[in-house]
Amino acid sequence: MKKIISGLFLLLFLLQGLVLPVKATEDAPFQPTPCETYSDPFDQFNLERWDEVLLYSQTRGNVLVEDGELVLRAPDTAPVEIQVYSLFTFTGDFDIQIDYAVPDPDSLQYCRFNSGLVLQTLDDQQTYKCYVAATPGEGLIFRSRLDRFGEENLEKHKGEPAPRRGALRVTRSDGKILFRALTADGWQSVYAFEKPNQEKLRIRLKLQTGDEEDERQACRFQVRFDNFKVNTCNTITSE
Repeated sequence: MKKIISGLFLLLFLLQGLVLPVKATEDAPFQPTPCETYSDPFDQFNLERWDEVLLYSQTRGNVLVEDGELVLRAPDTAPVEIQVYSLFTFTGDFDIQIDYAVPDPDSLQYCRFNSGLVLQTLDDQQTYKCYVAATPGEGLIFRSRLDRFGEENLEKHKGEPAPRRGALRVTRSDGKILFRALTADGWQSVYAFEKPNQEKLRIRLKLQTGDEEDERQACRFQVRFDNFKVNTCNTITSE
């Protein structure tokens, strides 16, 4: 009996020794951040997550958070390209989505624009563009493009008519990038990019209006984004 009791005390002592390192690890200052914590309801403009960057546009638009939504607003003086960059990048597979709204239907009669999610390699050699877009008088459609260095087109696709309010969703699985959109009929596949990509990718939220060579295409236009969600990912890294 004494041997059994001694054995129990020894077992308890060993178990306590095993627990202590785990607790110390849990108390450590660094902890891996789950992908979901990078989701953003846009209650404010999070400077640790996003940054506005001018690329090709010489005219600056407005970027603001208004009524709990991220608003990209173009001036009516000149065509504009508004870019909001993520200060984080994805490695491996991921599943992300964002709500969009085009609140002024009258502007669709005279505005040409592209707006949505863009996935960009860090050297900007390839950009995967997943848009809701419009041509004056023709209404909204979904549109996809793969460009090299921003402008050299490698793949393009015009999708089905798009609602004024919906959601854009982009996934990567084993290097294959798929663009889907939420409509009244649920999630619909818009385009599966042919060229696979395994590189680290950054996100842009974008609004581009008009034609930079034709100022007549300029129009005051806005798109509103909300509920950016990182549903799943392999690795997400703050830059």
